[in-house]
Amino acid sequence: VVTTLDVKPSSKLEDFREQLCEAVGPRLGNVTGATDLRPRLFHCGGELLPGLPLISAGLTEGSPLTFVVTAASRVVSASKDGTAKIWNPETGDCLHTLGTVGWEKRITVKDGALVASRETISAVFSPDGKFVLSASADCTAKIWSTSGGLVQTLRGHRRRLTSAAFSPDGTLAATSSADLTTKIWSVES
Repeated sequence: VVTTLDVKPSSKLEDFREQLCEAVGPRLGNVTGATDLRPRLFHCGGELLPGLPLISAGLTEGSPLTFVVTAASRVVSASKDGTAKIWNPETGDCLHTLGTVGWEKRITVKDGALVASRETISAVFSPDGKFVLSASADCTAKIWSTSGGLVQTLRGHRRRLTSAAFSPDGTLAATSSADLTTKIWSVES
């Protein structure tokens, strides 16, 4: 999403954050009304923090900015213990563990390849923030509610998954695998 704002380098982020959300928001959904989404601005790889004039970050007239919307209240991680965890980034508290902790790690052979039976490779939030999609070494992807319940298991790859992602509208999931395939799945609602 690209937009142009008339902002002076002496401005502070909070001076134009609302203007930016109004300009870009309709293309992202209701950014300004979402309580768990946080608009963030980056320049040259660094985040522009509230309270500092843009010029202090090296911005001049016509400097490019990157606009990112994050779910500031939560972060999701994937782990070798077979789980995905949802964290509060402010406190560091684990809000939910998705999957079973304490499994006995086993290496198995599937179609001639070694597979770690439950390692979680990646985990991502759905665009609406209501679900988490995890990709695992056991050749499956799982869709979880953010409260911790398993919603759907996606089976069909022959080797460990390498990544997974939701479509922008959250109705589809894509998975890629070491079996050199990518699959597109319908997401149950």
